[in-house]
Amino acid sequence: MKKVCIKNAISTIIFFLVLLLLGSSIICAQDDHNYYKTGYEYFVQENYQMAEEYYKKAIEINPDFENAHYWLGKVYRKIGNYGKAVKEWKEVLRINPQNQYAFWNFVNSFKSTSLVQSDNASDYLNQGIKMIGDPQEYLFKEDTPSVDVLLSSIPYFEKSENIEPNLTEANYWAGEVYRILGNKVTSQFLYLAIENYEKAINTEEVRNPISFIHPSTYWHSYTQLSQLYSFLRLKEKKEKLWLNFETIRALPYQKALEREGYYDFGYPPRIEVSFEEGDKIENWSYPEKDITFIVINGEVQGEKEKEEQIEEIIIEQTDIETETEEDLSEKKID
Repeated sequence: MKKVCIKNAISTIIFFLVLLLLGSSIICAQDDHNYYKTGYEYFVQENYQMAEEYYKKAIEINPDFENAHYWLGKVYRKIGNYGKAVKEWKEVLRINPQNQYAFWNFVNSFKSTSLVQSDNASDYLNQGIKMIGDPQEYLFKEDTPSVDVLLSSIPYFEKSENIEPNLTEANYWAGEVYRILGNKVTSQFLYLAIENYEKAINTEEVRNPISFIHPSTYWHSYTQLSQLYSFLRLKEKKEKLWLNFETIRALPYQKALEREGYYDFGYPPRIEVSFEEGDKIENWSYPEKDITFIVINGEVQGEKEKEEQIEEIIIEQTDIETETEEDLSEKKID
């Protein structure tokens, strides 16, 4: 009988403990929402001090309370404390990276260009680049600046682009910053990166259609955009992007040759460049058609004589043979 009584007593204690735990969790759940609702009521009344207090109480009970963080950020924005507002919206994006309201509030918190007083677009561009530091550090070493520094640089690139809409570099660097933010904060930034890379490409293809013959922000925009399309699984966009590149890349060569009566030529598989007395001399070679064109300062002069091409090949081969013989002689001496 004693054993039965003890068992019943233990069961009763366990039952009440379970009830106590369930009750406390229900009370906590009710409390954080009650605090949140009260905070909102104070916010509507523009009593931001009390609103802050109640939102903070809700967060204290539930650190991952998304809406409480969001509205606390709005409280801080209303009272002019942008540093704290940004901190709360970062928390929202940590909890829910797809929250668009927090995202746009977060982005729009960084709009100052007070470090530059100028009408020159390049001054704003240079300041933006200066703020993010040496590009090599984050492009290759992944040693990126802080999120706040990255976002603070964006208004300078935007201001630069507003003053001089054809400034490809401004769009490219804005794209770079958004791409990194996409990896650091939320993928929503990747779509802003795509938008800026596309602007850089479109601007450069109108302004300077032969800029792709050397590494440039234009070329990097293509490669970064291609990688983003791959990451977001936009296969058709990626394929279309590179088809467009091939077409655009061939266009200036095609037009230059057509002006001289040569048709059906695209981008030269081989380009040799030299300078003589201030003139830029190029050889555009098309091995599949066994033709090389001489081009001086962008104007096609005509086809290169076959004898001249053969002579160059012989000279190249002789140079290689001479070097090989020298190498062998050195090895014998060693």
